[in-house]
Amino acid sequence: MEHGSSSGSGLQTVVQALQHRMDALQQEVASCQEEADALREYLSEVGALSVARFLAKLHRRRFERARAAHPWQASAQLADVLTSGGLALGIGVHTGMVEAGASCEGLTKALVRQATRHPSTGVLPALRALYPGYIYVHGGYDGQRRLQSIERLAPAVDCWEPLPPMSDRRAVVAADVLAGKLYVCGGWDGEHRLSQVERYNIATACWEQIPPMLERRSHPAVATLRGRLYVCGGFDGVESLSSVECFDPSVGRWSCLPQMRERRRRAIAVVMAGKLYICGGFDGAGQLNFAECYDPEVETWTTLPPMLARRVVSAAAVIEGKLYVFGSEDDARVVSSAERYDPKAAVWEALPPMLSRRVGAAAASAAGCLYVCGGWDGRQRLDSAERFNPDSAVWEALPPMNERRDRAAVASIADRLYVCGGFDGDSDLRTAEYFDPSTGDWMRLAPMQERRSSAVAVAALT
Repeated sequence: MEHGSSSGSGLQTVVQALQHRMDALQQEVASCQEEADALREYLSEVGALSVARFLAKLHRRRFERARAAHPWQASAQLADVLTSGGLALGIGVHTGMVEAGASCEGLTKALVRQATRHPSTGVLPALRALYPGYIYVHGGYDGQRRLQSIERLAPAVDCWEPLPPMSDRRAVVAADVLAGKLYVCGGWDGEHRLSQVERYNIATACWEQIPPMLERRSHPAVATLRGRLYVCGGFDGVESLSSVECFDPSVGRWSCLPQMRERRRRAIAVVMAGKLYICGGFDGAGQLNFAECYDPEVETWTTLPPMLARRVVSAAAVIEGKLYVFGSEDDARVVSSAERYDPKAAVWEALPPMLSRRVGAAAASAAGCLYVCGGWDGRQRLDSAERFNPDSAVWEALPPMNERRDRAAVASIADRLYVCGGFDGDSDLRTAEYFDPSTGDWMRLAPMQERRSSAVAVAALT
C-alpha cells in the first residue's frame, strides 16, 4: 500500500514538473512572439520591411510546406477556373477592372482575359456597371501654348467634365495615380523645366500642393511601387539626368535615391515583380539600348543585358511576368522592331516586328494583349492600329482609328482602350475614341474640352 502511494506521488511530481516546463516554454514562445512583432513594426516604420510582402512570403513558405506534405497535381489552372461566371464576377467585384499600369497583373488581368475569351459569361458588362471609372487627361499642347487644364471622361455617359486647372502650364510631364490621388511632376511650361509637383485629390476634387522635386525635370520616367512615387532621369534644360527621387505620401517628402548607371530622358519605366525597370532613352548624344533595374529592398541598381535595339519614346508593357518593348527611334530612324525581356533567364528575345514602323504611338495593355495605335512612320501620321498577342507571338492588324494621331494620350479601363487627342499632321485634336476588343470596333467619343497633343491620360476607378 505504501509502495502504491509512493508510486502515485512520484507520477504526480513528474506531471507537475512537465506542467511547469510547458508553462515556461509557453512564456518563452509568447516573449519571442512579442519581440518578433516589435521587430516587424520597427522595420516597417523605418521603411526596411513591407509587412504585406513579409506576410505573403510567410504564407508561401507555409503553403509550400503543406504541398510537400500532401503532394497533389492539378491539370487545371486559375484561368480555367475563372471561366465560371459566378466566381469571375465575385473576384471582379472585389478587385475592380482597372488595368492602367504594369502593376495590375494577377487575378484582375486573368479575369479580364478569361472573360474576353468567354464573352457569353456576361462578366464584363456586369463589372463595367459596377466600376465605370474615369479617364483623366491633363496638360499637353493645343498648337499655341502649353495647357494647365484637366478634364475627365465618364465612359458610362460619354461626357467630358472640366476639372479645376493645375497651377502651372505643363507638357511632357510625369504623372501617375497613387492611393486615389493624381500626381503631376515637373514638365515644361514653354520656357522652363519645372520641379513643381501638384496632386489632384480625386475624392475632394481639389489640387494639393506638395514639396517640389529635388531637381527640375521634363521628359522623366515615372512609376508607382509599394505606395511610393518614383521619378527617374529626365532633362533639366542643360543635360540628361541620371538622378532618381522618390516621394513617400506617408511622410510627405522627396528623398534622393541611388543614381541610375546611365543619364537618360524619354525613357520607359515599368514595374515588374516588385522592381523598377528603366529601358532606353536619350543621353544627350544618342539613343540608348541600356536597361537597368532598381530593387527597393536593397536600394541598388543592377545593369541588365543591353536591348537588341536603341530606343527612345518606346512603348512598353508587362504581360505575364515579361517586359515587352516596341518600336521607337534608333539613331533618328523609326523602327518597327519588338523584343521582350525574361527576368528569369535574364535575356532579351527578338519578337516579330510590328506591321508598321511608328514612333509617338499610343500604347497600352488590355486583356493580356498589347495595343499600339497611330504615331508617325517617318513620312506621315498614322491611323493604323495593331495588337500583339503573347500567346501566339503574332501581330494582328486592327481596324484603323477614325483619325490620324501622333502623340495621343492613351489609357485602358474595363477592358477598353481609350485614345484621346494627338496631332494629325495639320492640327492638334480634340477628338477621342475607344476600341472594344469584344466587338473589334472603334467608337467615337464626345470631343474633349480642349485640343491636346503630348498630354497624359490615366485611368482611375473614381
